[in-house]
Amino acid sequence: MPHVLGALVHRYGDFDACEDALQEAMMDAITQWGRDGVPEHPRGWLIRVASRRIVDNLRRDQSRDAREAKVAHSDGVEPAAYDSVDDTLHLLYLCCHPVLTPASQVALTLRAVAGLTTAQIASAFLVPVATMAQRISRAKATLRAASVRFEEPAAEKRAGRLAAVRHVVYLVFNEGYTASGGNRLVDVPLTREAIRL
Repeated sequence: MPHVLGALVHRYGDFDACEDALQEAMMDAITQWGRDGVPEHPRGWLIRVASRRIVDNLRRDQSRDAREAKVAHSDGVEPAAYDSVDDTLHLLYLCCHPVLTPASQVALTLRAVAGLTTAQIASAFLVPVATMAQRISRAKATLRAASVRFEEPAAEKRAGRLAAVRHVVYLVFNEGYTASGGNRLVDVPLTREAIRL
């Protein structure tokens, strides 16, 4: 799902809204795919359904703002200009934002981009699962409070985030090469994704 989340955040810029919409789309998929079968392009289906949720939520928020006659500007955002650069890499750099501590950058990125479970991330950091869950929640709240938007950082800012990005890719490969849980010692798709990144 990181590819779907990356595409949504690239388009709409709001990490939390996109993550919530993707969760709702996945719930819809469980119902609809179970009844009608998996569509030919499941990733496209998830992006389309989640996009509709985001747009509906934005419209609802805008209507509420109008009803309450608030002066604040609309919550709506223009989709970011799309190019052929991998959305997953954009999302990696977003999650490694300097408003977060290095540990929070890595933890959030492992969860949001790599799709590792909180237990897997806690194992990598040698901390309790509850501690890691709080760290990830605080990281999301920090990004939200700082109004961080999804945008490609300039080259000089990208260089400042590169150490955290490399750390994430290393830990993704490590988890794939020697899984911390489950019945497989090696998670080949995870190691391939780390190598691709």
